Amino acid sequence: MSWASVAQVARHALQLPKLLSLSWRLFMDHRVSGGLKLATAAAALFIVSPLDLLSDIPIIGPLDDIALLMLLVNVFVWLSPRAIVDELSGGNAPVQRMPDPAAMKNVTPKSS
Repeated sequence: MSWASVAQVARHALQLPKLLSLSWRLFMDHRVSGGLKLATAAAALFIVSPLDLLSDIPIIGPLDDIALLMLLVNVFVWLSPRAIVDELSGGNAPVQRMPDPAAMKNVTPKSS
């Protein structure tokens, strides 16, 4: 494992409390879609349910649940309305947003 990947993991670990706090505030905000909240709650219940595909592997079983829950929280924040995320996080959202497709520049090389 390189130092860059260790630093990236450490950065994500340090952002986890902010991310969890933001996701809780988003979950309690009435402006966030009920369908998104329901889908997130259902996915979280499925992840922690006993119907786990990798639970019989001694080390990977609990680690995959934690990784999937962290991914689920990231996706929930990412799919929440940008204005609400910015408002609740003070403009410092711990999740990187995808760039707006309309604002992205076409970088396809011209054919000769």
